Amino acid sequence: MSGPPYAGGCQCGQVRWRASAAPENVRLCHCRNCQRATGGPYFARILFPAQAVERSGETTAWASSHRLVRQACARCGTPVFAEPNDAPYLAVSLATLDEPGALAPGSHIWVSRKLDWVVIDDGLPQFLEGA
Repeated sequence: MSGPPYAGGCQCGQVRWRASAAPENVRLCHCRNCQRATGGPYFARILFPAQAVERSGETTAWASSHRLVRQACARCGTPVFAEPNDAPYLAVSLATLDEPGALAPGSHIWVSRKLDWVVIDDGLPQFLEGA
């Protein structure tokens, strides 16, 4: 694992991001909103202070809940960001890192909504809801 800065982008390269700070946390979220928004069993995400992240490229945005706005590349559709409207943070998809091994998850959240066929045996802390 490495230190900042971290950088990444969408599949087609139109959306790019760069974070100049260390993450607040890196988590795997198993909630239904994250499952639906990513099309996967969980959202592997990095939480950065919002002011530390520079973004470029055109995104589409939609509210996936009363407190969270998601953003995806307007060209290729890669889900890249999730932005809470009640906190100064920005969640960035872990899989969009240019160096995928630069950061690793530290815990699982919302495992109360985990899909039955997902087996968690990585030894990381698990939280029934938020951490």
